[in-house]
Amino acid sequence: MSRLPLRLRLVAGFSAAMLVVLVAAAVFVYWRVEYALDRGLDGDLQRATDALASGIGPDGAITDGTAVAATGAVYQVLDARGRVLDHGPGAAAPLIGPGSLPASGQPARSTDIGSLLPASDRPLRVLVTPTASGAAPAYLVVAVRRDHRDEALRELLLQLSVAVLGALVVTAAVGYVLATSALRPVERYRRRAEEIAGGATGVRLDVPAQRDDEVTRLGHTLNDMLAALERAVETERRFVDEASHELRTPLTVLKGRVQSAQLRRRSVEEHEEVLAELLVDVDRLTLLANQLLELRSELTDDALDRIQENLVTNAEIHGAPPVRTSREQVGSWWVLTVEDEGPGMDAAMLDRATDRFARADDARSRPGSGLGLAIVRSLAESAGGELRLCCRGEHRRFGHPVDLPCRHDPERMTATVLLPAGVGQ
Repeated sequence: MSRLPLRLRLVAGFSAAMLVVLVAAAVFVYWRVEYALDRGLDGDLQRATDALASGIGPDGAITDGTAVAATGAVYQVLDARGRVLDHGPGAAAPLIGPGSLPASGQPARSTDIGSLLPASDRPLRVLVTPTASGAAPAYLVVAVRRDHRDEALRELLLQLSVAVLGALVVTAAVGYVLATSALRPVERYRRRAEEIAGGATGVRLDVPAQRDDEVTRLGHTLNDMLAALERAVETERRFVDEASHELRTPLTVLKGRVQSAQLRRRSVEEHEEVLAELLVDVDRLTLLANQLLELRSELTDDALDRIQENLVTNAEIHGAPPVRTSREQVGSWWVLTVEDEGPGMDAAMLDRATDRFARADDARSRPGSGLGLAIVRSLAESAGGELRLCCRGEHRRFGHPVDLPCRHDPERMTATVLLPAGVGQ
């Protein structure tokens, strides 16, 4: 079954369930009809038994069998050993063996003689009634033919079989059509996913706008996932491009210094001077590499300290003293604020201040790589918090919105980070 197509497995399971239901319904109908027919025969047997019981003589002979003959029933009177003491027309041989006779004092018992399938030559329904204790006759056996009852049951079996098979074929066909229709969008999604796996970009799944079922919701979810993946890929691509651009310049400078040092012979003091210059370049590369790694690092227990260090460093490089910091818990949030007296940022720079390697034109001559605020934003977002940058009435928020008011001095450049109180210091 696991190797079959999904639609065939669905149809097979649906058909098996329907087969169980249909067979159970057919068995119930057959049982009720059989019960009704048997009840009718038992009524005839009981009336014949009542008519004969009062006419049994001490020797077992029936004094008057005309009432039974009118019903078409046959009868026998048996002794305790099962021998026939008296009988009606066509019932000379015992109708029932001694082993099937009820014990004395037990109620009357009906039984069938002859099979339904295959059809018996003489199908009978027999009622065996023990007579009064102490009398010579021990049993009164009355039988009626079951021909009409058996014929009706055989016809019912045929009709039920045809009905069950026909209903099963119809439900299987309907189930196959429904399964195929339901899985058709999944097959389209699979083909489209195959295109995406082959390198296609900007592709989305065709989701009907007028439908809202499990498959269409899956399509919307997959489209959202594709959009998120494309954004992530684009972010990573831009990160690699920016990182390679930022690393290329110091590496080029470092290579140029080494090549320049190799052009002529130098004294020990000159070599030491060159090494000191190279060490400055290496330190810059190390700092840049550490900052790039920090952008990819997970949040740890010293989140506030790391964020504060980056904000203070950024304020010291690009702002002006004094640099003030504060840290307090407000409700369920840690609020970390860093302020400086520098010129701050204009509205355009505030919009892209947290982009990686973002630097204002006048800041390119100062140390730094433009990663400080990007790292702070990444740490705040990973903790479920928010970074706020405020300067001269302009406010920008990055990360998860936090329902706390902004508190800042309009004359200062203010950076505020809000983190859940569960994040350690």
